Amino acid sequence: MRLHRAADDVMFALQFHEGGRFTATGTLRMLIRTAFRLQEFQVVGPRGWIDDERFDVDARAGRDATPDEMRMMLRALLTERFALALHREGREMPVYALRMADTKRGARARLTQAAEPCAAPPCSVRFAPGVLSARGVTMPMLASELSMWVDRIVRDRTAVEGTFDVDLEWAPDRIPEAPAISATPDRPFATRLDQNAPSIFTAVREQLGLSLEPERGDIDVFVIDRAERPSQN
Repeated sequence: MRLHRAADDVMFALQFHEGGRFTATGTLRMLIRTAFRLQEFQVVGPRGWIDDERFDVDARAGRDATPDEMRMMLRALLTERFALALHREGREMPVYALRMADTKRGARARLTQAAEPCAAPPCSVRFAPGVLSARGVTMPMLASELSMWVDRIVRDRTAVEGTFDVDLEWAPDRIPEAPAISATPDRPFATRLDQNAPSIFTAVREQLGLSLEPERGDIDVFVIDRAERPSQN
C-alpha cells in the first residue's frame, strides 16, 4: 500500500490476477466500495483526504483465490493499513424490485436457461455502459448487477430459481463510478452506445421479460467511524 504519485489521470483501476494477486488504484472511499461491493450512497462518513488522495494496492494471497476471497483480504488490509473502523446501519431508502413482467402488458418471458453448467455461478459476467452479457447467473446475481446502473439497490422478487444466460442492451443515461463498473472479475468489453436503444427499464421488460418496480426497503449503509493515513511501506 502506497500513495499514488504518478502524474496521470487514473481515478480508479482494479484487477484480479491469476495466482491470488490483486492490484488497485483509488481513493480510500473507492477501495471501501470495492471491498464491500457498495454503491456511492452506501458509504457514509467524513470527506477530505478520504476522497482526494489515491493509493496503490498490490496484494498477494500466496495461493489461488476467488475475487470474493480477495475482497475479504482487501477488507483486512484496509483495517490494518488505514486503522479503518466501520459500522453498519439499516436505512429505509427507495429501491427497485425485480419481478416477472405482466404478460398482459405485452411482455414475453425471455429468460434463457444457462447453456452449460459451471462449478460456481456466475460462469462469467461482462459489461460496459449499455451492454450486459452474463452466463450462468441467478436472479439475485442479476439484480445485483442491475443495481449498478439504476442508482438504487435492486432486490430480487422473481421467485425464479436456476441459472440463466442474459444479454441486455440499452441506452445508458449515466455511467457508474469505477468501483461499480469493476465489481466483477471479468474485464469490461467494448462499449456499444446505441442512442436508439431503449432505456434500461424498457430493455429489461422487452429483452428479459422482467420489470423494475419502485418501492422502499431497508438498505445497509457503512458508516466510517475512523480512518488514518497509512504509513508508507
